[in-house]
Amino acid sequence: MNNEIELKSNRYEMLKCIWMTSGVIDYKLCDNNFDCENCPFDKVIRNLSDEKDTKMDGIVNAVNTILNKLNSIKYETNIIYLKNNLIAKEICANTFYLGINPVWGSFLDNVNSVTIGECRKNISVGQQIIQINGDWGSISITSPINLIIYNEVGDLTDEPLKSQWFSIMGANHSEVLGAKLNQEQWNNMHSKAIRVMEDIKTKVPVVGETMMDGGTQIRFLHQLIGRKKYIDILSSLNT
Repeated sequence: MNNEIELKSNRYEMLKCIWMTSGVIDYKLCDNNFDCENCPFDKVIRNLSDEKDTKMDGIVNAVNTILNKLNSIKYETNIIYLKNNLIAKEICANTFYLGINPVWGSFLDNVNSVTIGECRKNISVGQQIIQINGDWGSISITSPINLIIYNEVGDLTDEPLKSQWFSIMGANHSEVLGAKLNQEQWNNMHSKAIRVMEDIKTKVPVVGETMMDGGTQIRFLHQLIGRKKYIDILSSLNT
């Protein structure tokens, strides 16, 4: 009797699919004479495994892309870093290029369009100067100074924010300098941005496990952390 039970047990062990033996699946006995190369079930399992690896690669790349950008950014003395994540560069007396702080801009992915304040119209402190739209929603930046937009810069329709400068503005030089961040403030903002991404990176394996359900491949940060948290991060980095 014991020999018969042992024989059945051995046969059972010998019939276990390699994916069952390795613990990937709970139960599957081979019905293809262990010809894995021509086994439909084996192909399905391998495809699922490849998709999982691809999704994890996308998640890691989405995070590393931003981290690499942040780590490459240095404080530039010829740029005026303004409050509200804006930057300026003097062209001539009381005339400046106006753009997005590259630290904050590193987080902007998949931007579809931007809306700039009306040209030749005065914009007061606290009024919206630019609205940025993407698949994740939209966010606005208000002006830290009184200014007037003279012209837009670059192709804001087909390639929004390809350049860090989006307009030419007129503003009082002393008021511009009054809204300037010093290097220590810039360093604090830069360090905070890196900490945010490093914190997200430490949670990537956990987050990734919830993304392996056949959904869209992760390419952008907002797909990884969700739209609300993404916008919350953009808002939290407001200087």
